[in-house]
Amino acid sequence: MEGFEPVTLRWGGKDFVVPANKTLMLIARIEDALGGSNGDQAIDVLLNRAGGPPHSRMAAAFGAALRYAGAMVTDEEIYLDMHRDIAAGERDQIAVKVNMMVLGLLSIISPPTSKALARATQEPAEKKD
Repeated sequence: MEGFEPVTLRWGGKDFVVPANKTLMLIARIEDALGGSNGDQAIDVLLNRAGGPPHSRMAAAFGAALRYAGAMVTDEEIYLDMHRDIAAGERDQIAVKVNMMVLGLLSIISPPTSKALARATQEPAEKKD
């Protein structure tokens, strides 16, 4: 059985590594941030929610992971950074940031799903005759 692996998250031009050991408590924090009072599964919020995760919940989940990895950042800073891109009309930039956050969080909470997605995006498209 494969276990957890270190995950590198990028914020403010710096890399922060979430160590592989003792990640279960971080997963619980991420689940609490994403699931909210409904108790939704974090993986469902990340992958299946129309429009993606709410920005406030994404900021809280990503902030928890960054702080666990040693970053000095608040959830508010993350949220406001996302909305600066929106205010500047850079919707493509916000999409890139949210996707990066989703993939990072997915790597932490569900390594098998993260690996399956990575394989699916790296496989060449099948030729149709």
